[in-house]
Amino acid sequence: MNDGLVTRRSTRDVGETISALRAEAERVGAAVAAVVDHAAAARKAGLSMPDTQVIIFGNPHAGTPLMQACPEIAIDLPMRLLVRDDGRSGSLVTWQDPAYLARRYGLGEDQLAPLNAPATIAAAVDGR
Repeated sequence: MNDGLVTRRSTRDVGETISALRAEAERVGAAVAAVVDHAAAARKAGLSMPDTQVIIFGNPHAGTPLMQACPEIAIDLPMRLLVRDDGRSGSLVTWQDPAYLARRYGLGEDQLAPLNAPATIAAAVDGR
């Protein structure tokens, strides 16, 4: 069902996790392009859903060489981290598995480093 995705539990709620992810992304030199609040959009439409946000971030120095090597990877860039409330303590943080993206686009081992950014940022936020 979630082929190509990695999920880890955060000890923080969605809002706190998004704030920490934003700060860490910026600390490592990524620009945060947007935070999409799906639950807020649902409320505006008269619907409800658990707190769900996506932080979108990138670094042109890392992403541009990937897009030059494989233009189609632009559909998956900038990188994203999904943070959602699953009704349990903390929240769930999900990102695309770098190995999955490497296979999808036929990338070499030497091109994987930028694709590890979501995992690195998520791990730093929860101290793993």
